Amino acid sequence: MLSPSQRDRLADAAELYWGRDLKVEAVGRELGVSRSTVSRMLAQARAEGVVEFLIHRDPDSPAIRRQELEDRFGIQAVIADVPADASDAARRLAVGREAAGLLLGLVQPDSTLAVTWGSTIEAVSSQLTHRRVRGLHVVQMHGSGNVASLGKNYGTVILDRFGGAFGADVHLFPVPAIFDSAQTRRLMWQEGSIRRTLAMRAGAQILLTSVGVPDTDHPSRLYESGFLTAGDVEELARERTVGNLASIFFRADGSTDGIAVNDRSTGMPFDEVRRIPVRLFVAAEAGKTEALRAALTAGLVTHLVVDSTTARELVAGE
Repeated sequence: MLSPSQRDRLADAAELYWGRDLKVEAVGRELGVSRSTVSRMLAQARAEGVVEFLIHRDPDSPAIRRQELEDRFGIQAVIADVPADASDAARRLAVGREAAGLLLGLVQPDSTLAVTWGSTIEAVSSQLTHRRVRGLHVVQMHGSGNVASLGKNYGTVILDRFGGAFGADVHLFPVPAIFDSAQTRRLMWQEGSIRRTLAMRAGAQILLTSVGVPDTDHPSRLYESGFLTAGDVEELARERTVGNLASIFFRADGSTDGIAVNDRSTGMPFDEVRRIPVRLFVAAEAGKTEALRAALTAGLVTHLVVDSTTARELVAGE
């Protein structure tokens, strides 16, 4: 009979491999064992009943939805199985829990993690497992400014959670999300400390983000917290934008050209976003489907964590 510690060890291997979709080599790195040892642990986990498999004949099962997402968009996906009538808070927590677990297997020593802010990212930050990652840096993806309705030090609290969980150095981006003018941004981009933050962001190996949208029951904080003027909102409507990624606004085809607000944004241009090797997107609201599909179609996503309702909407659309 397995001891509790042996069973826990096998469960760790099984969860990383089958639950988090990590390769055998990655599981070995996480557990500090060889590839052959991981293979033996996985076989033992099945033999000892530590892990079991269910066959889903229901065409609406999360497993089938996940495969459809991966096949259609060429990504790695995780679906949080959440009841359709779950509250928004419960939905975010479920997605946050899955994303926190996935992120644990993605971060590597001597690398940089770029993080945005928002309600779903906050849910991820609140459920991180503490594990020190040597040489990890966490950098704020875009500015948050000092908008009172966000709450005191809103962005700082989120970033500090990631830093505390991984024992990482945290690098804040002390600028507004959107400048008053493009000229102000050009001048600020010449300041030494800002240039260093921009360089660190550009060299990130992992991005953790969501997409923001204006017209759901709970609009993203960028739309409702005073960052945008009435003129900005009118312009975004004229340009038929469907959402934003870290303060960069985009249309349903993923394009960003000609949107004047982007000239004042502190977000990263999409051609730079695509250079980040691992781009983990999270979403816990079906109202984000159009924006999320645009990001997927534009090749911005490599890893995705969504709730089951959003997954269903994504695969249902053309």
